[in-house]
Amino acid sequence: MNTEDIVTHVPFETRVHQQCLRLSDLPLLSSIVKTVQNEKPLENYTIWNIQHELGNVTAQIEALLLLGASPSNLYFLPPPYTHHKGFEQFVIEHFRVPKENWFHAAPYCLMYNYEKYRLVQVLFELNRLITIELTKQKVASMKLLVLDSGACFSEALANLYEIDDGKLDPNQLVENLPAALKIERSDASLLLSHLESIEIHLVEQTSRGLFKYVDQPNIEQALNRIGTSIIDVASSEPKRRLEPLLIAEACLNMLSYLFYDAPKSLRIPKPSQSQKCLLLGYGAIGQAIGHALIRPGDLDIFSKGSVKVWDRDASRRQLAQDEGLEIFDNWDSKEEFDYVIGCTGRCSLPMSSFSLLRDNAYLISVSSGAIEFPFHEMVQRALSDTEIDLSSAQINEFTSEDIHRNIEFRIDNRRKLTVVNGGMPITFVGILNAALPEKFDVTVSCMIAASIQAVHTNQQTSDQNRIIPLDSTYSALICDWYKP
Repeated sequence: MNTEDIVTHVPFETRVHQQCLRLSDLPLLSSIVKTVQNEKPLENYTIWNIQHELGNVTAQIEALLLLGASPSNLYFLPPPYTHHKGFEQFVIEHFRVPKENWFHAAPYCLMYNYEKYRLVQVLFELNRLITIELTKQKVASMKLLVLDSGACFSEALANLYEIDDGKLDPNQLVENLPAALKIERSDASLLLSHLESIEIHLVEQTSRGLFKYVDQPNIEQALNRIGTSIIDVASSEPKRRLEPLLIAEACLNMLSYLFYDAPKSLRIPKPSQSQKCLLLGYGAIGQAIGHALIRPGDLDIFSKGSVKVWDRDASRRQLAQDEGLEIFDNWDSKEEFDYVIGCTGRCSLPMSSFSLLRDNAYLISVSSGAIEFPFHEMVQRALSDTEIDLSSAQINEFTSEDIHRNIEFRIDNRRKLTVVNGGMPITFVGILNAALPEKFDVTVSCMIAASIQAVHTNQQTSDQNRIIPLDSTYSALICDWYKP
């Protein structure tokens, strides 16, 4: 760290408090709740939160309770990399949600294929949730609202039908995963019989979830069979227009944290102005991050000419060019990069393209899920191949429940490659808030608005359109709130 950095750097936790919020801390969310709370639209609903655990989400939970939900009917299954004990304790103490409503069976470790683990985890815990709820009420009276991040419920539902139809062997799902998470075909059949007899409403927060809907046709088929739809928050105007700048701010905060404040297991060097960066993805979040990376002030990380952009969409590539950024479009080139930042919502850098990585390169995900880089494939290749290698110390850490750490690989026995935070998003490194949680009033307001909309949406088995936009009235209200 040079002298200038020491003088100007403000420690992360001095700038970003690590507290959970109450509803009164978020004026927009409070105003939405106030308009309908007397109607108690969520009364008698079982609500499954398959979302990140962040300081603003506690205010969302308080909103759910004011809208009629019962603390005993709230359940939680966050992505393993965002589970936070402080969040859990706050909700238990302030809102009296039973401790057993947090599901933590078979913790995640870096040895597992994350996408497979998450699917099996959701299947197993869905079975557990329905079993618990059926001991408290009759099947016919159960109503389920799922607040999802990454289409976890929809993907699990599609796989249940595949198992029940004999198209998928449940043993394959748990291969190289904890056997405790396995469900039998008979479990799938019974679970589907229960799900088909209850009222189900879904809300999706992320673009990653919508990508799954497009990429996996069996999800649409499953939603058609069960007769439910998804309220789409991810594509809503407030989510696309207002949130990306906040996420970019969070990412800059976490880059600063990784450069200066993180423990040794997560620390990375700040780039020099001469080093080169490849930004994969130029959607709303990619645009905001691209601007922040080259803007004078902030962290002043890269010069404009040192950042190149790739996106599969021609209009986004043109937008990047119009904004003065160079386009990268030759995956066979001899060009090399020191930092690769992924924000596509899909796997953005296959191993076949690792020739683009300079010695001591860093892979950094700013996506909402652990998907941008082929981390599990890299681990498997390192255990069985000579072209990519891991130290024995790193291999020993793969079974640890302390998952937030950088993993160093050797490529072709010469180049060092570091996957930051084990390929998980840098906005989730085991701390509660990557940015001031008050700023994410817009996000939880969208989720609560969509929840209200969802429970007022009639289920139609004949309707082929399973993606429903966020209600235009709510969308306009939220956007208008932020007008100057």
